[in-house]
Amino acid sequence: MKLIIAEKPSLAKNIATALKVSKVKNGYIEGNGYIISWAFGHLFSLKNVDDYLGEKKKWNEVNLPFIPTEFEFMLKQDKKTKKTDSEVKKQFETLKSLANRKDVTEIVNCGDADREGQIIIDIILKQIRTNKKVTRLWLPEQTEDTIISSMQNIKDNKEYLNLYNEGIARTYIDWLMGINLTRYVSLKSNSIFPCGRVLIPIVKYIYDRDIARDNFVEEKYLILESKSKVLDQTINLSLKDIKYSLDNKEKAIEKANLLNKEKAFVKCITSKEVTKKPTKLFSLSKLQSKLSKEQNISFSKSLPIIQKLYEGGFITYPRTNTEYLAENEKSKVQTLISNLNKSLNLNLAFKDSKSIFDNSKIESHSAIIPTTKIPKDLKGLDKIVYDIILNRFISNFYDEECIAKKSEMRISVGEELIYLTGESIINEGYLKMEPERINNKLPNLTKYQEFDVKFIVSEKKTTIPKKVTESELANFLKNPFKNTKLDEEIEAMNEENDTDDYKSILNGIEIGTEATRTGIIQNAKLYKYITQDKQYFSIEPKGILLIELLDKLKIELYKEKTVVFSMIQKQVYKGTKKIDDVIAAVSDELNTIINRENIEVNSLIENSSEIINNVKSKSKEIIGYCPRCNYPIYENSKAFNCSNYKGGCKFALWKEDKFFTSRGKKITKAIATTLLNNNSVAVYKLKSKSGKEYNALFTLIDDGENIKFETKFIN
Repeated sequence: MKLIIAEKPSLAKNIATALKVSKVKNGYIEGNGYIISWAFGHLFSLKNVDDYLGEKKKWNEVNLPFIPTEFEFMLKQDKKTKKTDSEVKKQFETLKSLANRKDVTEIVNCGDADREGQIIIDIILKQIRTNKKVTRLWLPEQTEDTIISSMQNIKDNKEYLNLYNEGIARTYIDWLMGINLTRYVSLKSNSIFPCGRVLIPIVKYIYDRDIARDNFVEEKYLILESKSKVLDQTINLSLKDIKYSLDNKEKAIEKANLLNKEKAFVKCITSKEVTKKPTKLFSLSKLQSKLSKEQNISFSKSLPIIQKLYEGGFITYPRTNTEYLAENEKSKVQTLISNLNKSLNLNLAFKDSKSIFDNSKIESHSAIIPTTKIPKDLKGLDKIVYDIILNRFISNFYDEECIAKKSEMRISVGEELIYLTGESIINEGYLKMEPERINNKLPNLTKYQEFDVKFIVSEKKTTIPKKVTESELANFLKNPFKNTKLDEEIEAMNEENDTDDYKSILNGIEIGTEATRTGIIQNAKLYKYITQDKQYFSIEPKGILLIELLDKLKIELYKEKTVVFSMIQKQVYKGTKKIDDVIAAVSDELNTIINRENIEVNSLIENSSEIINNVKSKSKEIIGYCPRCNYPIYENSKAFNCSNYKGGCKFALWKEDKFFTSRGKKITKAIATTLLNNNSVAVYKLKSKSGKEYNALFTLIDDGENIKFETKFIN
């Protein structure tokens, strides 16, 4: 008998369906030679300081830095009661009992196919202390075919030891940094300032941009521009590279008068046909960036939708940092193309291209693509997200080239030479699936044609730096030392730059991971360091104070230092460093910070006490984000309302919604938060009309006007 431990109940259900395991028991499913059970994500977390000390102490009574002699895990606690979560404890006891059954000869680790999934199940197995054979089921997608085929190719769990070590290293780093820096900064400032290895660079990046905006001084300058009428068209010419200060206006006028004595002369027109390449497949951050830019779906809103599509078996594993597929996936892609051609009447063809298949640019997961399981009844945001993933895949394998004509026109005016460029589409190709706006059309002029010019002096001004966007922040975190102004099209054209990007990623030169960044950004908002309006971030007074405190205390854990720890973590994965090396490096850094000559920040805190008080008195907890307009949802005495009510949004979750009250429940803050973030919530101990208790999974369905709930009964 094989015991398969899945990371979540939804994955366990999909495995059971694929393996035809149908006998539902209390906390597991059994049959056909398998026992399938599950965790709820992390069942265990690292012990807190008081657990190590064996007693509860005030923060100022504990010497910093606090470095455990040996790290220990405990069952997760309920956030309110601070006691072991009863549901977690019950499920762990179920897993322990199943693992110790005499008829179980093999245990299969089926955490999600990533570093975090690896350690979730491995930690459970270490707490069970079993000596039975342990294997690893690695699922890049959750279709029945993939589950069945992957079961035939399971590997020894020991082959993933370095992945486990990397995950544990990351866990220890984050615990040490978070616990010690939060306590140190908070004690110094007499107010709570949560700190973290990834959190600090996020706040700093937004802080730097907003400070640059605050310090921005508008500068005016002069350039020469001409608008000429040639037949029925207006020809715009500009000498953008020649700028004059306002003091040199007379010189600019003199230059304009000189040019106006000349005629514009079309020296040459060159054109060439080029084959346009589609944009690469999606990594998680690239997908979320596109959804944020084009659909106004925030990262926090898109992540659960993407995860839901994966758990439904419609897309491959989403928490990936690459835009390439593995070379051993070619046959799978060929099958997918064949299925899409038949089911959707498409015209796709397999392309064995290095721009699509490249092992050297993959760490552990390939790009996000559809699976052979094609959905039939997706609606709303689920359909929007799926279609974007599907269309990107289709674009890369469309059996029709996109041909464009790129033209350049050189126009001379006296000694000045002006270049005009344009592009027109000859054959749409993949643009049928992913249209692009083509605006830069050339004027209709012929070679050697002359026309009059009318240059005038135009006043221009420098523009203030833009607010940080979600996609920009994601690009920064993915490669903090890259010029973030480079967009996807430039990257696609510059293969050398693209290669350098992936060398950086594979060497750990990134901040956080695709899987964790969205949650940490949400934490930064929760702590009142930053706010978000649609896709734009702003620093808040408490965030400014945090950075000022860090600077005053000489805590320079910004991108440079944070990346150092990311690189050490990656060296653990490669086997060139050990976990003890990581602990030593972090301990040295913390000792350097905390044992510096005593630094007082009283003056800073006194001047900022009003900020702290305002944050405490005025702060509102964001329950989630509106599924209609993406504005924050806040709680009041009767409901959880959209904050965009002045803009006309009427979305609300009423606490005494009849659907819930008729079942013996109200919509609590916990239920509302889960519904808004995950679209579904499991509710236990409901009461039927006959008074019988039952459990159910409720899914929020919002058509833009009315809210309904879909019910599925669960054990």
